[in-house]
Amino acid sequence: MAKMVVLLVLFTFFLSFINKEVGCKRIYREDHMELKRQPKLLHKFAKKTIRTKYGDTYDCIRINEQHFNYRSLKNLTYDFPVRSTSNPKGIRDQKSSSLFNPSNFWLNGKGCPDGMVPIKRYTEDDLKRAKLATEIHNSKYKPLTVDRPGTHYAIVRTKNTNIVYHGGSAIISIYNPKVEGTQYSSARIKVINGPESIEVGWTVNPTLYNDTQTRLYTFTKTSSSSCFDTLCNSLIPVRTDIPLGMPLESISTPEQQFDLQLMLFWDSSNGNWFLKFGQDETVIGFWPKNVFTALGDGANYVEWGGEVFSPPDVPSPPMGSDRNLQQDIKYDAYCKKIKTINETDYVVNAVDTEKLSDIKPYYDVFDEGITGSADFQHLILFGGVGGYTGD
Repeated sequence: MAKMVVLLVLFTFFLSFINKEVGCKRIYREDHMELKRQPKLLHKFAKKTIRTKYGDTYDCIRINEQHFNYRSLKNLTYDFPVRSTSNPKGIRDQKSSSLFNPSNFWLNGKGCPDGMVPIKRYTEDDLKRAKLATEIHNSKYKPLTVDRPGTHYAIVRTKNTNIVYHGGSAIISIYNPKVEGTQYSSARIKVINGPESIEVGWTVNPTLYNDTQTRLYTFTKTSSSSCFDTLCNSLIPVRTDIPLGMPLESISTPEQQFDLQLMLFWDSSNGNWFLKFGQDETVIGFWPKNVFTALGDGANYVEWGGEVFSPPDVPSPPMGSDRNLQQDIKYDAYCKKIKTINETDYVVNAVDTEKLSDIKPYYDVFDEGITGSADFQHLILFGGVGGYTGD
């Protein structure tokens, strides 16, 4: 009897092992097939192919046909807005560097034809790297804990005051910190509500982009998906000439600073989030309300600053300008004119903020507050040399 019980246990274990192996192989096979399917599907909708002087290839897709890649939208009739139906109020007098000229970026000098948007052409290898980059970047947001070993922050954010924010904006200085392997180094604005978030800024991320150029990026986290740029069912681009993931060629030095003006705006009239770019606050993309649960009703936090990642056993990369902070915008990375958009859609200087930074002196942030200077208004300085090894 005892022998039969042992045999039965062993047989049950064997069946369980086989089922797990088969299940793993099935999941791997489905995942692999999806990676093969996506590039073909993207290319199918291309009406024209264009290239940049940096060697990137983009497919031009009709604005109203983008829903094929957005599962949450594919059964809906949706009016793709090129602009937000309401606009933030208040005199902003924002001044930032003029960074983008289509004639110097696209080989054809202009981008896609009218009515089409550039979607980067991804190979199967690109998608594998993007998936890895997303897995690295995507986890529960709890700074200064072991939940994200190897991830470090130097940020300023709004305090928990139960305020609903309709967005945030800033002018962010541009640098090219040195990273390697799966490391990344970013500077960004982020809006958060519960587990959902949108961030936009610049990043150096060789896992994602297969190079070490500084690039414009977005990262979206919803209740059901997370992705960079246009790689999942969230952000919909609307410009013919300004692509996400584009290289930012002008890098700051002590002699000359270059910066990037960005705004995330929640349009309360329709619940969509809009990404505004540059001095003229050009809308370059939007997130439909229905891709979110919490963020579809606005944000409860806004934050600004830097973030880096390195595997725990590899010295962490630089953040910002790759210097210890000197409290001088010639040498430090900055976010100037940091603002929030309040419940009446007015753009106002960010107030009632708090700092979050870890592993000093490797990374740090100074909140200079409202400086009294029209050029800086509410200013923060952030960055560090990196070099930390551990969690």
